[in-house]
Amino acid sequence: MVYLDTSCLIRPTIDDHESVGVTIAFDLAKMELLFIIGFLLAILVGLSMGLMGSGGSILTLPIFVYLFHIEPQYALDYSLFSIGILAIIGSIKPLTRGEIDLKTTAFFLVPSLLSVYLTKRHLLAPIPAQFHLAEIAISRNHIIMLLFSIVILISALAMICRRKQVAIPAVTMHIGQVLKIIIAGLLVGVMTGLVGAGGGFIIVPSLVLLLGIPLKQAIATSLFIIGLNASFGLVANYQLLNHMNWPILLTFTLITLIGLQIGSKWKDKLEVVRLQGIFGYFLISIGILIFTFEIIQFVNH
Repeated sequence: MVYLDTSCLIRPTIDDHESVGVTIAFDLAKMELLFIIGFLLAILVGLSMGLMGSGGSILTLPIFVYLFHIEPQYALDYSLFSIGILAIIGSIKPLTRGEIDLKTTAFFLVPSLLSVYLTKRHLLAPIPAQFHLAEIAISRNHIIMLLFSIVILISALAMICRRKQVAIPAVTMHIGQVLKIIIAGLLVGVMTGLVGAGGGFIIVPSLVLLLGIPLKQAIATSLFIIGLNASFGLVANYQLLNHMNWPILLTFTLITLIGLQIGSKWKDKLEVVRLQGIFGYFLISIGILIFTFEIIQFVNH
């Protein structure tokens, strides 16, 4: 796949030869169509975050990679920026209403921020752009997208299984639950740092099933944690910010806010758990497509 220069988009000069001009015109039309589709899907990203407190970041990375043609290593930070802004804005109202459990947030957030930093600085950064394994050239971009497809499939299965789970009554937190929350926070941080996933599919069921927090409050708390995690992950990789195509990124992020507002209003009117199951099956198809595409690209390469 040919990726865009992420610092700018420049329309090429039309050549005097008619065939070259037609080719360039076709490529520009195709690019513009992909951009339109990408911006429309931004509404779905916000809708997912508003309704379920998860799933949005799972869609964001492939949109930037496959529709906006941004290299995965840079698309990770695009995803972190967009999801970070989206989640923080989405959690402002619940925070002012006292719907976010700050004590639980702290148990999640501290190990999560630590693992985000360690993953971005000491796990992802040292991976070379390309290396050879048994005379096979392996690209860092392929590794990122293959890992991401696996995360998508795990996320999808978690959403589907969540329909069958029953929340426990609210309980007093004990050491065993604290350890489980810390472990979940560490896993969320690794995924955020490695593939730009917010980890809401881990956060929400952990809050509901381990601590008995109501689903609505768990979704709000998940948004808050995802927002802080994503923002910290972006800061930890600040040296790549000069690669950002800000017009694309800001436009995409603003459109996601439209979906967020719609999702937040529909949250109390729709059966969220059932929607999570449907969305889970959709993510399975996306995960399989990405995995298959990257394997084909890897073999052909």
